[in-house]
Amino acid sequence: MPSLILLKSPEGASPNKNIPLNADQMVIGRDENGCQIVIPHHAVSRKHAQIVRNGNQYYIEDLRSRNKTYVNSKEVAPPVRQPLKPDDRIKICDFLFRFHDERVVKPKELPPHLRKDSGEEEEDESGMTTIEATQGKGSAQQFLEIAPSDRLRALLEISTNLSRTLELDPLLVQIADTLFGLFKQADRCFVLLLDENGRPVPKVMRGRRPALEDSRFSRTVVKKTIDSMQSYLSEDASSDTNLGPAASIAEFKIRSVMCVPLANTDGRPIGALQLDTQDRTKKFSLDDLNLLTIVANLAGIAIQNARSHEAMLAREKEQQEIKLARQVQLGFLPQTLPDVPGYEFYSHYSPALTVGGDYYDFIALPGGRVAIVLGDVAGKGVPAALLVAKLSSEVRFCLLTVPSLAQAVCLLNEQMIAGGLGDKFVTLAVLVLDPAAHTVTVVNAGHMAPRVYRAATDELVDGISLDATGLPIGALPGYPFEEVTFGLDVGDSVALFTDGVTDAMNPAGAMFGQEAVDRYLAPDDSALASDAQRAKRLGERLVAAVRTHANGRAQNDDIAVVAFGRVENGTGPITGANKVQTSRHNKISV
Repeated sequence: MPSLILLKSPEGASPNKNIPLNADQMVIGRDENGCQIVIPHHAVSRKHAQIVRNGNQYYIEDLRSRNKTYVNSKEVAPPVRQPLKPDDRIKICDFLFRFHDERVVKPKELPPHLRKDSGEEEEDESGMTTIEATQGKGSAQQFLEIAPSDRLRALLEISTNLSRTLELDPLLVQIADTLFGLFKQADRCFVLLLDENGRPVPKVMRGRRPALEDSRFSRTVVKKTIDSMQSYLSEDASSDTNLGPAASIAEFKIRSVMCVPLANTDGRPIGALQLDTQDRTKKFSLDDLNLLTIVANLAGIAIQNARSHEAMLAREKEQQEIKLARQVQLGFLPQTLPDVPGYEFYSHYSPALTVGGDYYDFIALPGGRVAIVLGDVAGKGVPAALLVAKLSSEVRFCLLTVPSLAQAVCLLNEQMIAGGLGDKFVTLAVLVLDPAAHTVTVVNAGHMAPRVYRAATDELVDGISLDATGLPIGALPGYPFEEVTFGLDVGDSVALFTDGVTDAMNPAGAMFGQEAVDRYLAPDDSALASDAQRAKRLGERLVAAVRTHANGRAQNDDIAVVAFGRVENGTGPITGANKVQTSRHNKISV
């Protein structure tokens, strides 16, 4: 009759107390009334686990205990029922049991020194020995206790050598060379890592002789090793059906093969190690498989460290490249505001990422005119920043070479398409201020319309109608853009902004919105001073409102705000002496 044999208790070794499993359901716990197997210990739950018989098979199930139930050092997580095999070790708190079933005749009894609690060795019907791969210290410690001194020294040397390099490719070569030095009988060695699709790919292959440097390996065994996270040993590969087609094995002339999984510190598979030999007299043993499993544990940690180091270097390189791109991009933005008598200017810029796709500029034109440009390139990051660099150059060229604003934007559209925008596009608003005539001419290419505040009527209106607004730059070759002209009186102001303002979100996910923008561009508070609508205060008020709305939420899009307005001659600041307001560190949490 199957039974549990108590091997160890909190008091130490136990005299192999035998507990017969003579019922279909036997509950284990400290509750004397509700349990068939009583363990009177405070760490054991009242009803800790149960053993259930279904036909000839016994199962163990944890009953959601506080300190859990383990079989062969692996947790039995409820509601899973773990099938029990002869000699399985069951651990409940500090009590260790062995499942004994005299009905099963084991094909091969392992030596006592190779029986361990942290991993179960078994031999399947094909003659292939398997050892459960663990990240714990139990199997390694027990193996080292019986390993000869030269192997102890070898493992110490392996651990030291593998920790000396943090470069992945040299590390993999070091692992292969180490295995060849450790297992003299091996004719071939493979170090395989999983690719992005989860397929094992040989990164290093070694052969004792050139004729043995065949990159083909047993995909069946490697896959089985990785899927099951078990180490495999076959003493006679020619008769082992687990190694794939017999013709391939015969062609390789493999006589014995070992394969062990590689795992990271979380226990997830990252690859495998495979060794094989062609010499009939130099077969791999179970001791060899134990040793290879230990080496694989060391190698897995070393590989993970090397990958982490590579990722850190890649991040540092990326940060340096982004920092450089940011410096270049900020170099395209104006460093000072225009100095135009009777007018005041304001600008603000902060990217969502280190670099972004919003762009603005002030361009001096013939006749004392000033072009005010605000654009938004589709996308963020370095690709958008590269398009901004091209856009900045092309805008200046077109505005300085074509007198008509509408024709200049048409030329810009053709130049950007010819330059390879691909599936990208740019929304762009271009305004030309003529301070002598106090007029503004606008061409809008798919951007939000500039908002114009009229001081005389206290109204906020669009600077260009929807009908006159054209398609974004890059959307359609040969598109005919329209221009619109309006005048500016003293006290009037114009504001332009990108969708990073309207789309700014608060922690609840609510957007700032156009209505809020208008509220801060044309406040209805009569207590405000009459100069509240001057460009600088208007822009600062809008940016501050967006920051307040965000309330600490990370900025989800680039933000650019440009404003200008007409003031009484002699009352406006010398704006050209003021540097533009640019957030050089992404500290605006929007």
